[in-house]
Amino acid sequence: MTRNAITSALQGITTATFTDASRELLTALGYRSDRTLAGQTGNVADFIADFPVKNPGTRSEEAFAEEAASVQLIFQVTSDDLNFIAQGQQMLIPADGFDHQGIAKSFLFMAVDLKDTRYPRSQYISFTREINKR
Repeated sequence: MTRNAITSALQGITTATFTDASRELLTALGYRSDRTLAGQTGNVADFIADFPVKNPGTRSEEAFAEEAASVQLIFQVTSDDLNFIAQGQQMLIPADGFDHQGIAKSFLFMAVDLKDTRYPRSQYISFTREINKR
């Protein structure tokens, strides 16, 4: 069942909006939440402005801004949601695993539409770090 849902979600990427296709794929993988950020434009400059960093204007920020076509926060999954998304499957991180001091209590799922179809692995790593530092 999961394999069919994933296949269907991947096939829908060509017909759905990027955000909807991303949400559908995450749902097929067992992640869902109604927590999202209202008023997102998808514009990379807006994302950078809405989530400022301590040291803006770095080369990695400029490369991300140049190569990303859009950025959307799909949804947030908190420790409260974790018991519901597993649907009887063994959870990778149990809900009680988030009760440690200094540990983040949520995941933000982002969809980044890149302008090109291929990048070196190091570039994907740089893009990911750019998002995570925000």
